[in-house]
Amino acid sequence: MVETPATLGLLWSIVLSRTSFLVFFLIFTLTFPPSALAQEAAPQQSPGTPTGPVRRLQAGGIHILVLEGQGVVNSLSNRTAISPVVQVLNSADQPVQGAIVTFEVAPAGPGGSFGNAPIATVRTDSNGQATAAFTPNSQAGPFSIKVTATMAGQTSTTSIRQINDSHVAEAGLAPPPKRWYKSPKWWAVIGATAGGGIAAATILAKKANTPTITISPGSPGIGGPR
Repeated sequence: MVETPATLGLLWSIVLSRTSFLVFFLIFTLTFPPSALAQEAAPQQSPGTPTGPVRRLQAGGIHILVLEGQGVVNSLSNRTAISPVVQVLNSADQPVQGAIVTFEVAPAGPGGSFGNAPIATVRTDSNGQATAAFTPNSQAGPFSIKVTATMAGQTSTTSIRQINDSHVAEAGLAPPPKRWYKSPKWWAVIGATAGGGIAAATILAKKANTPTITISPGSPGIGGPR
């Protein structure tokens, strides 16, 4: 089989076009795994609902369930926060009344106070729930509230993560992080890459279709004028 310039140009065009498609397909596959799409499709929780795997279990003992305050952003502009609310449960997931619950935050750095102190101790009610009014301080940044529950010699601990932010007007759940593929800049880069491959294939195809002029030397001859 004789490979003419036109045939080679067509082959290059096909190869580059498929290469651009494969690059785009690989980027899409790595960016949108089924687990990420399922997670993004899940509805966002509102304040006051359990958020994530916040239980700390102990065999045959008590454990803590965070009801409010996990993953929230407190407003430093108006000094408002989402106060932590927890529930203490036994090994059968039944509420524990009368358990001693301690809320504690670091005295320095981003955080706040319970009244005028960095620690508060309360007892659970008939629903096994306990809370303490929390006020953020003036320092921005992430921090954790340590929660400890004790009942009849059994102890369980967990942490509630929060953020102090001076750019929010009202305390609430932190917005989910924006995925990079939602940015038009990334799609412009992907489109430019794919478009460049197609353009290169088109140029090579056009060059391959250009007719080739061949000049062959002839045999010399001697004769009279014609």
